[in-house]
Amino acid sequence: MTVDKNPKLIGSMFDRIAPSYDTLNTILSLGIDRLWRAKTIRSLDIHGNHLVLDIATGTGEMALRALGRDNCRVVGIDFSWNMLARARVKQARQNRDAHFFLIRGDALVMPFGDMTFDRAVISFGVRNVIDAGMFLSEAWRVLKKGGRMAVLEFSLPEVNPFKNLYLLYFSKVIPFLGGVISGDFAAYRYLRDSVIDFIPPRELERMMGRAGFAVVLSRPILFGVTHLYVLEKK
Repeated sequence: MTVDKNPKLIGSMFDRIAPSYDTLNTILSLGIDRLWRAKTIRSLDIHGNHLVLDIATGTGEMALRALGRDNCRVVGIDFSWNMLARARVKQARQNRDAHFFLIRGDALVMPFGDMTFDRAVISFGVRNVIDAGMFLSEAWRVLKKGGRMAVLEFSLPEVNPFKNLYLLYFSKVIPFLGGVISGDFAAYRYLRDSVIDFIPPRELERMMGRAGFAVVLSRPILFGVTHLYVLEKK
């Protein structure tokens, strides 16, 4: 299977589904995505003096969770104008202008200097970049030495019978419900295909190591529906 990850196509797709994005995340994950996100932020060990980068910030869900940890500063970067517009609404609603900064940009060529950030996070975004190895190298570049990055990404369960049940739900139900609610069937077929086609966890760990990271945690969540990686810059 070949999934087209042209940045312009991906950005346009997320622009289209931005209005229903948060609602569908909650519905399709049965609300469990909130627990996944909370676990990811806890793994970063954020302190009040930290500058945190939320890559592929989308509507700002992870960034705002990070801001709840000791009142740090967070920069969110995303390729989608409409996703960023949603994040700005949340930013204003929670009066976070002084601590939350939003930038439109490409995760493969980020407009930041070397060793800028203490922490970084990306949730459900690595599989959407056209070159995962290039992304990891870029993330390594903008992190300070000893800095930590958390990666939360979808994966596929390996143990039956849960594997077969999940694949039925994931391949049939999610594209249908996502398409009906968002009005964009192609976007949720892409979601399905991008997960099925994505790099398996062990291979992704090797890529992380080659980029210069030490993988301090690699753990499947909910039988492997998602996977959490915690990395440190050597």
